[in-house]
Amino acid sequence: MKTLKINGQWRLRPKDSGAIAPFCKYFLTTESIPCTLPGDIHSALLEQQLIMDPYYGTNELDVQWVGKHDWILSKVFPVTREQMESGMPVLTLTMADTIITVMVNQKVAGTCDNQFRRFRFDLSSLLQEGDNTIELHFSSAENAAIAEAAKLAYPIPYSVYPVSAKHRNLIRKTQSHSGWDWGPCIMSFGVYENITLDFINEGIVESIVTDTKPSSNKNWEATVEVIYNASKALMLNCKASLAKSVQKGEVQVMRGLNKLTFHFECKDIEQWWPCGEGKPTLYELTLNLGEQTFSKRIGFRTLTVNTPEDGQGGKGMVFCVNGRDVFAKGANWIPLDALVSRFSKQRYDQLLQDCVEANMNMVRLWGGGLYEMDAFYDACDEKGIMIWHDCMFSCSLYPSSPAFLANVEAELRYQIPRLRDHASIALWCGNNEDLGAISWYEETKNNPVRYIIDYDRLNEGTVGRIIRELDPNRTWWPSSPSAGIDDFSDNWHDDSRGDMHFWSVWHEGKPFEAYYSIKPRFVSEFGYQSFPSLSTVKLYTPDEQLNLTSPVMEHHQKNDRGNSIIIENFSRYFRFPNSLEHMLYLSQVQQAMAMKTAVEYWRTLRPVCMGTIFWQLNDNWPVASWSSIDYTGKWKLLQYAAKHFYAPILPIAYVKEDGIIEVFVINDRATPLVNAKVSIKFCHFDGTKLEKQEYFQDFAPQSSTHICTIDGKKQFNAEAQDTFVYFKLVSNEVYRENCLFLDRPKKCSLVDPKLKVSVAKAHEGFSVTVSCLAPAFFVSLDAGSLKGTFTDNFFDIRPTAQKVVVFKTKEKLTIKQFRDSLTVYDLYGSSH
Repeated sequence: MKTLKINGQWRLRPKDSGAIAPFCKYFLTTESIPCTLPGDIHSALLEQQLIMDPYYGTNELDVQWVGKHDWILSKVFPVTREQMESGMPVLTLTMADTIITVMVNQKVAGTCDNQFRRFRFDLSSLLQEGDNTIELHFSSAENAAIAEAAKLAYPIPYSVYPVSAKHRNLIRKTQSHSGWDWGPCIMSFGVYENITLDFINEGIVESIVTDTKPSSNKNWEATVEVIYNASKALMLNCKASLAKSVQKGEVQVMRGLNKLTFHFECKDIEQWWPCGEGKPTLYELTLNLGEQTFSKRIGFRTLTVNTPEDGQGGKGMVFCVNGRDVFAKGANWIPLDALVSRFSKQRYDQLLQDCVEANMNMVRLWGGGLYEMDAFYDACDEKGIMIWHDCMFSCSLYPSSPAFLANVEAELRYQIPRLRDHASIALWCGNNEDLGAISWYEETKNNPVRYIIDYDRLNEGTVGRIIRELDPNRTWWPSSPSAGIDDFSDNWHDDSRGDMHFWSVWHEGKPFEAYYSIKPRFVSEFGYQSFPSLSTVKLYTPDEQLNLTSPVMEHHQKNDRGNSIIIENFSRYFRFPNSLEHMLYLSQVQQAMAMKTAVEYWRTLRPVCMGTIFWQLNDNWPVASWSSIDYTGKWKLLQYAAKHFYAPILPIAYVKEDGIIEVFVINDRATPLVNAKVSIKFCHFDGTKLEKQEYFQDFAPQSSTHICTIDGKKQFNAEAQDTFVYFKLVSNEVYRENCLFLDRPKKCSLVDPKLKVSVAKAHEGFSVTVSCLAPAFFVSLDAGSLKGTFTDNFFDIRPTAQKVVVFKTKEKLTIKQFRDSLTVYDLYGSSH
């Protein structure tokens, strides 16, 4: 089969130059501009400087016109006589966004109306030998959604954000393109994957799916099922191999769809394990079917989501891999960028490697984004990152018309077979918060039955039905949050069943201690915002607006009360910062402190709680948000904190309302921790030691062990404002530290630590040595705009033990460049 990729440079023009003249007069004198596909139209306009950078200042507001107009992409491509005679020409579009009429040689080849589907068009009657013209006529998805809304018999509500395109829930497109409470409204157009023209002689493979199951010892059985669309009846030469098992021969196929099945007995298999549990071993599956060759990687593993009833009205949620219960540790994943042209394999790989380095084993692919590019799933497979996979519905009600449901069904019949062989996908979830959304809007409150029926027809009657049919061995989870299959409990407020989203601390303004008020089974969303570092803020803010309440800074805060919540909590927990830099630093301290409070406490509840997935890992533009890694790839303090609070072995302590301290040790590993010593030191803030306790103990695998309960005031006369507690866990294989304040930091009698900082060359970059004369807390190293990460950050140090960390640089730097860019902050308020 001959394949022609119609990628590269296309020509872009508006459908109606006069209509866009008030916004861009350029096209009145110039017919078209270059546009690269795969890619998007906004990026082409930006490259030609016809729009301003939508990520800078308030320029997002000035580019809204682009999404409200229609555009045409065109290209001339040659076709030879040999190609014409080699087979039936079939054009394939995937990730085509969104409402598109495909024209070939001025004739309609077909239409697209769903970003998440694969569209194929027979061009037999349209192609000609020599030059051919293809045009993609893009209709405004925003206008199409408005038109659909006008046809509705009753309104179908959706969540609206500060800058927002209307009725985004009525079209099958990345929902966050219409704006979110962390992202811009950029109603993207484009085609984001290869455009191919296949000349089919024998046939074409529609899908390849694999089922595996253990047989005995290290032996596994594998069944590979191929859906092959034959252009005619013929004998097809076949060869298939998997894990040193090979099959070859011939098979008779009839014209149309054929199901081909291959069975393998695979011996001496190493299982695929999540990060931190073992090696994520993968095996190559290769298929030669006539003139086509395919390959993919298969991970042999069992993965179930167990939901045991506890007999007291509670129901757990436990990911069990290869028979071992795994505590899920991770963050929520949103699209890499608001401009899809900026997606890249390198960015996927780096963000997921950042997860590995922060001891995460799961990401939740959130339902307001997209079914991701292959590079995302491949990297998760390679790194052992489990995926909680939402389907692409979020924070809305959706239509249940036959046409809409048929479109969704076609979307899933493409996506589920495409993705289901990835070992990393742990479950399919129907949507993000749509079940809860039935209670959000006036329309749904006034007529709940109508919208419950709509929800059921879409989520259970279509999404759930198709997933159960196409991937019956993987768990179907109806919604997030939910209590699981056929259980419609109110998981917004019930911590006892399934997964929950806990937003009382951020949205309701409750103190961090509110995290202690619940005993969840699995928390798939909870978060706290911060600002990015100054180097990132300067990417979108002119110097004269470097103030938290300036128009630009407020524009880059998409949560209505976001800046107010951050600033109010400065005064709740901390002494107010005295500069913009310290405000940015302290916002990240506050965010990390909130997430550490939640995660560490919930980890002590193991095995009642078996998962924490905080909101959110990444940003899709530079912004104040809940992310732990900002848009530039720079780790916020939360990501460094996660590296600590997600450590597989960790001493944890928290203070209850009555001032009583509870101390635990967590061991998530599958092996025991033996001959360990736990040291607990009560110290004054000048470094004077008040009291010390030591415990010698073994810790069982996969356990949370209560060490002791301490009343510091009664036992040691420790005043909360004058005392902190230092914890250390030491064994032959582990050294872990932790620290606990007994009161809010603003009330504590901190002492100037008089930090000293020195820099030297190191093997992978530069070493930084930090020492102090009095204990220093929440020490933060910031390398400005330099590319790289520190091996440790957001740490506490004592006068008796200096801290040495390495900045692992990703660019060539001199020691002077690094030293000049380095700033060191601490809670006392000094910077160096």
